[in-house]
Amino acid sequence: MNSLIVKLGNTLLRSACSHTNKVIYPSSILGFEISRGYAYHYPGEKKYDPQEAIDYKVSKDPEEWKYVSRLLPSKWINDPVPKESYPSGWKPPDPAALSLPYFVRRSKNHMIPVYLKISKRGQRKLTFIRHICGDIWLFNEDIKKYVEDKCGKEIAVKVDEVGCKLVIRGDHVYYATEWIKEKGF
Repeated sequence: MNSLIVKLGNTLLRSACSHTNKVIYPSSILGFEISRGYAYHYPGEKKYDPQEAIDYKVSKDPEEWKYVSRLLPSKWINDPVPKESYPSGWKPPDPAALSLPYFVRRSKNHMIPVYLKISKRGQRKLTFIRHICGDIWLFNEDIKKYVEDKCGKEIAVKVDEVGCKLVIRGDHVYYATEWIKEKGF
């Protein structure tokens, strides 16, 4: 609720913010800009100088440098160490899957490239399968048959042959991921 106060003699307009109910003084009436609360440095105060405050020395000793290199991020993602099973349930691709007429390459983080895109305020859900190599049309037929059997209804699939991806209408990430794992990709 805005309020307006008029003072006799000199006219002073004052209004209150409708949300916070704080008094707002327009700068045109006051004649000066209201402080915004910026940081202020006192004239006698010594400012921080990083050259004086930090004492360091440069070392090119490889023995000391090995500890620093462990902290730096690597330029590429290393291949995972081969194990019988992983705690997260992740499985590496099976080399026997390369004999199939199509192949789904893993992402750069060694994950299965199946993604869900939700749009239109949650009303439209699309499942994307990326990095498909080989006969994408045969891949389309096989995965469509698998997902339709699991869902019990017909699904719409769009094949992007140039982009090497498949778009399935609906949230079928779980079924697509399970099928890709079964095939050994």
